[in-house]
Amino acid sequence: MECRDVLERISDYLDLDPETERELSERLEGHLADCTNCRVYVDTVKRTISLYRSETPPDCPEQVRLRLHAVLSYEYKNRK
Repeated sequence: MECRDVLERISDYLDLDPETERELSERLEGHLADCTNCRVYVDTVKRTISLYRSETPPDCPEQVRLRLHAVLSYEYKNRK
């Protein structure tokens, strides 16, 4: 399995039942054991999903929230 395969199958991997999709699970986990970049990517996606599903918003320092809002506003105003 290569990095591009992980990117293509990330949704399948995160949604799968390890018992019924054992082969895919083993292949992806084998790759993740050897590839730091993919492991960081998958962990980030997992964390994002967890935060999205959480009923309480994560703590965010006011300064970070303001900077994020400014960047998103700038991006929105300047898109083509």
